[in-house]
Amino acid sequence: MIKIFADSVSNLFPEIIRTKKLDIKVLKVHLSIENETFDLYDDNFDVKKFNKIYYEALDKKKEIHTSLISPGEYIEAFKEEIEKGNQILCFTMAQGISGTYQSACIARDMINEEYGEGKVAIIDSMTAGFGEGLQAIRAAKLVKEGKSFKDLIEDCERYKHYVRSDFTVDNIKYLVSTGRVSKTLAKFITLLNIKVLLKRSEESKIAFAGTAFGKINAIRQLARVVLNKIKKAKKQIVYITHCNIINDANKLKDLLIKGGVKDVEIHDYDFVSGAHIGPGSLAVFYEAQDAS
Repeated sequence: MIKIFADSVSNLFPEIIRTKKLDIKVLKVHLSIENETFDLYDDNFDVKKFNKIYYEALDKKKEIHTSLISPGEYIEAFKEEIEKGNQILCFTMAQGISGTYQSACIARDMINEEYGEGKVAIIDSMTAGFGEGLQAIRAAKLVKEGKSFKDLIEDCERYKHYVRSDFTVDNIKYLVSTGRVSKTLAKFITLLNIKVLLKRSEESKIAFAGTAFGKINAIRQLARVVLNKIKKAKKQIVYITHCNIINDANKLKDLLIKGGVKDVEIHDYDFVSGAHIGPGSLAVFYEAQDAS
Protein backbone atom coordinates (compact mmCIF):
# COMPACT_ATOMS: atom_id res chain seq x y z
CA MET A 1 0.00 0.00 0.00
CA ILE A 2 1.14 3.57 -0.67
CA LYS A 3 0.88 6.16 2.10
CA ILE A 4 0.87 9.90 1.39
CA PHE A 5 2.72 12.24 3.73
CA ALA A 6 2.86 16.05 3.82
CA ASP A 7 4.28 18.61 6.23
CA SER A 8 1.94 20.91 8.12
CA VAL A 9 2.80 23.83 5.83
CA SER A 10 0.46 22.06 3.39
CA ASN A 11 -2.44 23.79 5.19
CA LEU A 12 -4.12 20.43 5.74
CA PHE A 13 -5.46 21.02 9.24
CA PRO A 14 -7.16 18.03 10.98
CA GLU A 15 -10.64 19.40 10.28
CA ILE A 16 -9.86 19.53 6.55
CA ILE A 17 -8.45 15.99 6.61
CA ARG A 18 -11.60 14.74 8.35
CA THR A 19 -14.08 16.68 6.21
CA LYS A 20 -12.49 15.54 2.95
CA LYS A 21 -11.83 12.01 4.28
CA LEU A 22 -8.21 12.17 3.20
CA ASP A 23 -5.75 9.36 3.83
CA ILE A 24 -2.82 11.74 4.33
CA LYS A 25 -0.45 11.82 7.29
CA VAL A 26 0.62 15.36 8.19
CA LEU A 27 3.90 15.91 10.03
CA LYS A 28 4.10 18.99 12.22
CA VAL A 29 6.40 21.93 11.67
CA HIS A 30 6.90 23.53 15.09
CA LEU A 31 5.75 27.01 16.17
CA SER A 32 6.04 29.00 19.40
CA ILE A 33 5.01 32.47 20.59
CA GLU A 34 7.03 34.00 23.43
CA ASN A 35 8.41 30.50 24.20
CA GLU A 36 4.93 28.94 24.36
CA THR A 37 4.68 26.04 21.91
CA PHE A 38 1.41 25.41 20.08
CA ASP A 39 0.24 22.10 18.66
CA LEU A 40 -1.45 23.44 15.53
CA TYR A 41 -2.47 19.96 14.41
CA ASP A 42 -4.06 18.71 17.61
CA ASP A 43 -7.60 17.50 16.91
CA ASN A 44 -9.07 20.00 19.37
CA PHE A 45 -7.05 23.00 18.18
CA ASP A 46 -9.27 26.01 17.34
CA VAL A 47 -7.78 27.25 14.06
CA LYS A 48 -10.11 30.21 13.56
CA LYS A 49 -9.61 31.52 17.09
CA PHE A 50 -5.84 31.17 16.82
CA ASN A 51 -5.81 33.03 13.47
CA LYS A 52 -6.77 36.28 15.20
CA ILE A 53 -4.46 35.76 18.20
CA TYR A 54 -1.51 34.79 16.04
CA TYR A 55 -1.52 37.65 13.56
CA GLU A 56 -2.14 40.16 16.32
CA ALA A 57 0.97 38.75 18.03
CA LEU A 58 2.94 39.16 14.80
CA ASP A 59 1.68 42.70 14.44
CA LYS A 60 2.79 43.49 17.98
CA LYS A 61 6.26 42.09 17.17
CA LYS A 62 6.06 39.31 19.71
CA GLU A 63 8.83 36.72 19.57
CA ILE A 64 7.70 33.96 17.21
CA HIS A 65 9.78 30.95 16.23
CA THR A 66 9.20 28.23 13.66
CA SER A 67 11.43 25.18 13.30
CA LEU A 68 11.92 22.42 10.77
CA ILE A 69 10.83 18.83 10.94
CA SER A 70 14.07 17.02 11.79
CA PRO A 71 15.40 14.02 9.84
CA GLY A 72 14.83 11.97 13.00
CA GLU A 73 11.14 12.88 13.11
CA TYR A 74 10.77 11.90 9.46
CA ILE A 75 12.61 8.61 10.04
CA GLU A 76 10.38 7.71 12.99
CA ALA A 77 7.19 8.45 11.02
CA PHE A 78 8.44 6.67 7.88
CA LYS A 79 9.55 3.55 9.76
CA GLU A 80 6.10 3.13 11.29
CA GLU A 81 4.59 2.74 7.80
CA ILE A 82 7.49 0.86 6.21
CA GLU A 83 7.31 -1.80 8.91
CA LYS A 84 3.65 -2.29 8.00
CA GLY A 85 4.77 -3.10 4.46
CA ASN A 86 3.82 0.26 2.96
CA GLN A 87 5.62 2.60 0.55
CA ILE A 88 5.70 6.35 1.18
CA LEU A 89 5.33 9.39 -1.05
CA CYS A 90 6.07 12.52 0.96
CA PHE A 91 5.42 16.14 -0.08
CA THR A 92 7.38 19.01 1.44
CA MET A 93 7.26 22.78 1.15
CA ALA A 94 9.56 24.33 -1.47
CA GLN A 95 13.20 23.53 -0.94
CA GLY A 96 14.12 27.08 -1.98
CA ILE A 97 12.40 28.58 1.07
CA SER A 98 12.89 25.91 3.74
CA GLY A 99 15.26 23.16 4.83
CA THR A 100 12.36 20.74 5.41
CA TYR A 101 12.91 19.15 2.01
CA GLN A 102 16.54 18.40 2.87
CA SER A 103 15.47 16.83 6.19
CA ALA A 104 12.99 14.60 4.37
CA CYS A 105 15.63 13.57 1.81
CA ILE A 106 18.10 12.61 4.54
CA ALA A 107 15.42 10.44 6.12
CA ARG A 108 14.50 8.94 2.72
CA ASP A 109 18.10 7.95 2.02
CA MET A 110 18.55 6.33 5.42
CA ILE A 111 15.26 4.42 5.18
CA ASN A 112 15.93 3.24 1.62
CA GLU A 113 19.40 2.11 2.60
CA GLU A 114 18.06 0.13 5.55
CA TYR A 115 14.89 -1.30 3.99
CA GLY A 116 15.71 -1.33 0.28
CA GLU A 117 15.41 1.15 -2.57
CA GLY A 118 11.99 2.39 -3.59
CA LYS A 119 10.41 2.48 -0.14
CA VAL A 120 10.28 6.28 0.22
CA ALA A 121 10.09 9.06 -2.37
CA ILE A 122 10.12 12.81 -1.69
CA ILE A 123 8.38 15.48 -3.78
CA ASP A 124 9.52 19.09 -3.57
CA SER A 125 6.14 20.79 -3.99
CA MET A 126 7.94 23.97 -5.15
CA THR A 127 5.43 25.96 -3.06
CA ALA A 128 3.77 26.14 0.36
CA GLY A 129 0.28 26.32 1.84
CA PHE A 130 -2.51 24.76 -0.18
CA GLY A 131 -0.17 24.59 -3.18
CA GLU A 132 1.46 21.66 -1.40
CA GLY A 133 -1.89 20.52 -0.03
CA LEU A 134 -3.43 20.36 -3.53
CA GLN A 135 -0.67 18.03 -4.64
CA ALA A 136 -1.02 15.75 -1.64
CA ILE A 137 -4.82 15.60 -2.04
CA ARG A 138 -4.49 14.63 -5.69
CA ALA A 139 -1.86 11.98 -4.89
CA ALA A 140 -4.14 10.43 -2.26
CA LYS A 141 -6.90 10.23 -4.87
CA LEU A 142 -4.59 8.54 -7.37
CA VAL A 143 -3.58 5.98 -4.74
CA LYS A 144 -7.25 5.08 -4.26
CA GLU A 145 -7.53 4.66 -8.03
CA GLY A 146 -4.75 2.07 -7.95
CA LYS A 147 -1.83 4.03 -9.42
CA SER A 148 1.49 2.22 -9.09
CA PHE A 149 4.25 3.80 -6.97
CA LYS A 150 6.44 4.51 -10.00
CA ASP A 151 3.60 6.02 -12.04
CA LEU A 152 2.41 8.03 -9.03
CA ILE A 153 5.84 9.63 -8.57
CA GLU A 154 6.10 10.50 -12.26
CA ASP A 155 2.59 11.97 -12.29
CA CYS A 156 3.19 14.09 -9.17
CA GLU A 157 6.53 15.39 -10.46
CA ARG A 158 4.74 16.54 -13.61
CA TYR A 159 1.62 17.88 -11.91
CA LYS A 160 3.44 20.17 -9.47
CA HIS A 161 4.44 22.47 -12.34
CA TYR A 162 0.75 23.14 -13.05
CA VAL A 163 -0.15 24.15 -9.49
CA ARG A 164 -0.35 27.94 -9.18
CA SER A 165 0.25 29.74 -5.89
CA ASP A 166 -0.57 33.44 -6.24
CA PHE A 167 -0.64 35.82 -3.31
CA THR A 168 -0.36 39.38 -2.10
CA VAL A 169 1.04 40.66 1.19
CA ASP A 170 0.04 43.66 3.26
CA ASN A 171 3.60 44.43 4.34
CA ILE A 172 6.71 43.25 2.51
CA LYS A 173 8.85 43.49 5.67
CA TYR A 174 7.99 39.95 6.77
CA LEU A 175 9.37 38.45 3.57
CA VAL A 176 12.49 40.62 3.85
CA SER A 177 13.16 39.65 7.48
CA THR A 178 13.21 35.96 6.56
CA GLY A 179 15.26 36.42 3.39
CA ARG A 180 12.42 35.48 1.03
CA VAL A 181 12.56 38.86 -0.77
CA SER A 182 15.57 41.11 -1.32
CA LYS A 183 15.96 44.40 0.55
CA THR A 184 16.43 46.19 -2.78
CA LEU A 185 13.05 45.05 -4.09
CA ALA A 186 11.41 45.87 -0.75
CA LYS A 187 12.82 49.40 -0.76
CA PHE A 188 11.50 49.97 -4.28
CA ILE A 189 8.04 48.71 -3.29
CA THR A 190 7.91 50.79 -0.10
CA LEU A 191 8.95 53.99 -1.88
CA LEU A 192 6.18 53.62 -4.45
CA ASN A 193 3.58 52.70 -1.79
CA ILE A 194 2.28 49.76 -3.82
CA LYS A 195 1.04 46.24 -3.13
CA VAL A 196 2.98 43.39 -4.68
CA LEU A 197 1.70 40.22 -6.28
CA LEU A 198 3.87 37.17 -5.81
CA LYS A 199 3.91 33.57 -7.00
CA ARG A 200 5.92 30.41 -6.67
CA SER A 201 8.76 30.04 -9.14
CA GLU A 202 10.23 27.12 -11.06
CA GLU A 203 13.28 27.47 -8.79
CA SER A 204 11.15 26.58 -5.74
CA LYS A 205 11.29 30.14 -4.49
CA ILE A 206 9.02 33.19 -4.31
CA ALA A 207 8.89 35.25 -7.50
CA PHE A 208 7.66 38.78 -8.20
CA ALA A 209 4.48 38.69 -10.32
CA GLY A 210 3.19 42.25 -10.51
CA THR A 211 2.03 45.31 -8.60
CA ALA A 212 -1.20 47.07 -7.72
CA PHE A 213 -2.06 50.38 -6.08
CA GLY A 214 -3.98 49.57 -2.92
CA LYS A 215 -5.44 46.38 -1.48
CA ILE A 216 -8.69 46.42 -3.47
CA ASN A 217 -6.78 46.60 -6.74
CA ALA A 218 -4.46 43.83 -5.54
CA ILE A 219 -7.47 41.59 -4.89
CA ARG A 220 -8.91 42.38 -8.32
CA GLN A 221 -5.56 41.65 -9.92
CA LEU A 222 -5.34 38.31 -8.10
CA ALA A 223 -8.78 37.40 -9.46
CA ARG A 224 -7.74 38.38 -13.01
CA VAL A 225 -4.62 36.23 -12.79
CA VAL A 226 -6.62 33.21 -11.64
CA LEU A 227 -9.32 33.59 -14.29
CA ASN A 228 -6.65 33.98 -16.97
CA LYS A 229 -4.54 31.02 -15.88
CA ILE A 230 -7.01 28.48 -14.49
CA LYS A 231 -7.76 25.13 -16.13
CA LYS A 232 -11.40 23.94 -16.20
CA ALA A 233 -12.69 26.61 -13.81
CA LYS A 234 -16.00 24.81 -13.27
CA LYS A 235 -14.43 21.43 -12.52
CA GLN A 236 -11.89 22.14 -9.79
CA ILE A 237 -11.79 23.51 -6.27
CA VAL A 238 -9.96 26.82 -5.89
CA TYR A 239 -8.53 27.37 -2.43
CA ILE A 240 -8.24 30.84 -0.87
CA THR A 241 -6.31 31.26 2.37
CA HIS A 242 -5.93 34.39 4.44
CA CYS A 243 -3.99 35.83 7.37
CA ASN A 244 -6.85 37.20 9.51
CA ILE A 245 -8.62 39.07 6.67
CA ILE A 246 -11.78 37.04 6.06
CA ASN A 247 -13.60 40.00 4.44
CA ASP A 248 -10.89 40.34 1.78
CA ALA A 249 -10.97 36.56 1.22
CA ASN A 250 -14.71 36.79 0.60
CA LYS A 251 -14.19 39.65 -1.86
CA LEU A 252 -11.76 37.52 -3.84
CA LYS A 253 -14.16 34.57 -3.72
CA ASP A 254 -17.01 36.73 -5.08
CA LEU A 255 -14.85 37.89 -7.99
CA LEU A 256 -13.88 34.32 -8.84
CA ILE A 257 -17.49 33.08 -8.69
CA LYS A 258 -18.58 35.93 -10.97
CA GLY A 259 -15.77 34.96 -13.32
CA GLY A 260 -17.04 31.39 -13.69
CA VAL A 261 -15.29 29.44 -10.93
CA LYS A 262 -17.86 27.10 -9.46
CA ASP A 263 -16.22 25.81 -6.28
CA VAL A 264 -14.18 28.06 -3.96
CA GLU A 265 -13.10 27.19 -0.42
CA ILE A 266 -11.76 29.71 2.09
CA HIS A 267 -9.42 28.59 4.88
CA ASP A 268 -7.09 30.15 7.39
CA TYR A 269 -3.55 30.41 6.05
CA ASP A 270 -1.04 27.92 7.45
CA PHE A 271 0.49 29.61 10.49
CA VAL A 272 4.09 28.48 10.03
CA SER A 273 4.53 29.95 6.56
CA GLY A 274 2.13 32.73 7.64
CA ALA A 275 4.90 33.99 9.92
CA HIS A 276 6.95 34.73 6.81
CA ILE A 277 4.30 36.66 4.87
CA GLY A 278 2.60 38.45 7.75
CA PRO A 279 -0.85 39.72 8.76
CA GLY A 280 -3.14 40.86 5.97
CA SER A 281 -1.79 38.44 3.37
CA LEU A 282 -4.12 36.71 0.90
CA ALA A 283 -3.36 33.68 -1.26
CA VAL A 284 -5.08 31.57 -3.91
CA PHE A 285 -4.17 28.06 -5.11
CA TYR A 286 -5.41 26.19 -8.19
CA GLU A 287 -4.47 24.10 -11.23
CA ALA A 288 -3.37 26.17 -14.23
CA GLN A 289 -3.76 25.48 -17.93
CA ASP A 290 -0.04 25.56 -18.54
CA ALA A 291 3.07 24.74 -16.54
CA SER A 292 4.50 27.90 -15.03
